[in-house]
Amino acid sequence: MSDFLDTVNFRHACKLFDEAKTVPDSVFDEILEAGRLSPSSFGLEPWHFLVIKDPAVKEALRAACWDQVQITSCSHLVVLLARKPHHFQAGSPYLDKSFSRRAATPEKLRYIHAKFEKFTKSEMRPDLLNWAKMQTYIVCAQMMLSAAALGVDTCAIEGFNFTKLTETLSKSVPAFNQNDFEVSCCITFGYRVNEQTPHLRLTREEVATFVG
Repeated sequence: MSDFLDTVNFRHACKLFDEAKTVPDSVFDEILEAGRLSPSSFGLEPWHFLVIKDPAVKEALRAACWDQVQITSCSHLVVLLARKPHHFQAGSPYLDKSFSRRAATPEKLRYIHAKFEKFTKSEMRPDLLNWAKMQTYIVCAQMMLSAAALGVDTCAIEGFNFTKLTETLSKSVPAFNQNDFEVSCCITFGYRVNEQTPHLRLTREEVATFVG
């Protein structure tokens, strides 16, 4: 089996972390860097990471996350945020900053701006927010796999009360600005207490169709 598939098989949804073990900063920095380098549509990186280590904040957030023990037993909790649609309106500071990094021709820039002007019409806004949230799942997968390669366990958390989690973040994390960002999902990082359970997956024949 390849080293990469060994990494894939190591990763599982860890339900209980060893609270006596902390992921070293140098190791977590690599995981975060993997997230930062994730690919995104148009290269717009429509995300932000809230990295939470404070036990009191994790305790407050646990109640909003269906009281899942992963939230408080983990070493690091990352809340993945998606940028809201106004960041992607043609002429917005964020869009202009993103495009200015590219040595694009004026014609190419006009083409891209015209695309986003169409995308950000009022009736498209819900779809645009969904698009931004979908991008964060690329980050989620990349961070979890990089963690597995470093021997760090993870669990993706989608089970939460959205309104309660947003309100708790607003009260507990001053850096969280819900006018600019919306909660997408969470990831917990740490070291397992229990043995990993076997992966239960459909067969390749059930999930893949080859054409040609």
